[in-house]
Amino acid sequence: MSLLFAYSGVKIRLNQSLVAFMARSEVPAANLGLGCYEGADAQLIRDPAGAGLVPGFIDGSTQACGLLLACQGKAADQPGAVAHAGGLANCQPFTRELMGVVHLFAMQGELQGLGDSRAFPTGVYTPIGDTSAERAFCVLMSRLRVLWQEDTPLPEVRLAVVSDFAARLRPLGLANFIYADSELLFVHGHQQADDPERPGLFLAHSDGGVRVASQPLDTADWQGLEPGEVLMIKGAEVLERCAPFKLWSQLSD
Repeated sequence: MSLLFAYSGVKIRLNQSLVAFMARSEVPAANLGLGCYEGADAQLIRDPAGAGLVPGFIDGSTQACGLLLACQGKAADQPGAVAHAGGLANCQPFTRELMGVVHLFAMQGELQGLGDSRAFPTGVYTPIGDTSAERAFCVLMSRLRVLWQEDTPLPEVRLAVVSDFAARLRPLGLANFIYADSELLFVHGHQQADDPERPGLFLAHSDGGVRVASQPLDTADWQGLEPGEVLMIKGAEVLERCAPFKLWSQLSD
């Protein structure tokens, strides 16, 4: 199962913000992806072969970043099996542009039913790979595109769309995800794949920053998100926590 990580806060060196995540990553056995924001753009480094590109970039970079997403995916079963393990097209985080802003997304889990274009249209966003995570991202971007047509939408409007999106994903399977639009970080903690009673994402506050991960990474005071909860984060502040809810179509008679 993949390992998700996000950092939002004051700008610090990558080797500082990612030290605990990299210690837990199965480098070089697993594929790794990293997206670092610089204004509205983001630098994306993806390594589906586990060839050390991400740790090499981190070690050699002097870049300071205040918002980033990272994902460790499943490892290839054997050397040369990269294509079957996923390849570049299936290596997270995924990225799409909308109104001159780079959006990044990574998800832990598998979803069934996203192929129903009536319930989950992707609009102009077409998946490149074959993961349900990327298709889910395309669905989200299609919904957000309406909001971004004229100007940057208000944070609370963006949160409403992301929370509704999360509520529609939960019945389809495991759906822990992290999503950023260069200004705000949204995180949805569903549950653990092997333990539905355990939080799907954890949050820890540090000096000047907030870290989110799919499991506690060190001895910091990691707090589990309520299953189904969506958080909206800006800088080092959690702006809003949206409690889980069910849509009317999901309510039993």
